[in-house]
Amino acid sequence: MKKLIIITALVFFAGLSLFGQEKKQTFTPKAGNFSLGITFNPMAAAKAGKSYQPGSGDFAGDFVKNYGLEPKQMFVMGAEPLAAIMAKYRLSDLVSLRANLGFTGSWVNYKEYVDDDAALRLDGLSQAKTVDVLRNKLNSVSFALGAEFHKNLGAFQFNFGASLLWAIGGGSISADYGNPLTKEGSAAGEWTRTTMPYLTKSAVPADPSLNQYEAADSKNAIANAYLVESYNQGYVHGVGLSLDMGLEWFCLPRVSVGLSLTMTPIMGVFQPQTYSIYEGYSSWTERVEQYNKLVSPGSNAFLYGTDNFGIRISLNYYL
Repeated sequence: MKKLIIITALVFFAGLSLFGQEKKQTFTPKAGNFSLGITFNPMAAAKAGKSYQPGSGDFAGDFVKNYGLEPKQMFVMGAEPLAAIMAKYRLSDLVSLRANLGFTGSWVNYKEYVDDDAALRLDGLSQAKTVDVLRNKLNSVSFALGAEFHKNLGAFQFNFGASLLWAIGGGSISADYGNPLTKEGSAAGEWTRTTMPYLTKSAVPADPSLNQYEAADSKNAIANAYLVESYNQGYVHGVGLSLDMGLEWFCLPRVSVGLSLTMTPIMGVFQPQTYSIYEGYSSWTERVEQYNKLVSPGSNAFLYGTDNFGIRISLNYYL
């Protein structure tokens, strides 16, 4: 990560040294100017943990499975996102309003063929197939609104700014099995046949007050169940303050490149209630029942410090 930061800085400042001797400034933003740009944060790439979409060459099954195996909560620290869209409006020659929007996400419909249980009961040699479907929905959005102050330095401008930041991240998975649960199937020990055994859950002794279908000594207990929906990650909200400082170089008329150090010194994080819904056959009610396996009633955190920093590389065009 340190090498990435050093290389980024060297490339940027090498460009400054090559072109910084310009005697004539081609463009200086004035009050009323509006700019659009894109930003990139190599620090976010270096520190990336959770992925909100499959990468190039990833196995879709592994991507979905990784989230299905984690009945945990997810916290997000909304520092500068990996990439974002940035807009600025000059209130005066030296002050701008700005907004940054970064987002990423995916909705993966992962499908696998499985044996058709109904056909197998009629013909033990049947090759009939049905389809299991897992839907993995993950999203992340970061939005910042603030002000930026400028100091003209010829072809360059020194900038410092502050923004209020809102970030959200998380999601859920759901399952749609080709073989529905039935009384006949459960009696024969043929619970929904699936190629996704990591989603299988066997009920174990638990606090009867948590759920009547989980307690081993409960007459309503369900011996085996399968995941229908998981909201383990939930959608985590973060609200904080972002600070930055850097240089902007006008390399062409109305075109600039920028390099800034960013920091999110404080942020409040709020995790909603998280849960998983399972489905199984109850011998007591003699029908398929659903029950809610609670993971957390919700959590929160107040994060602070100077170690949550990033780098913003930007390319801007002034209209």
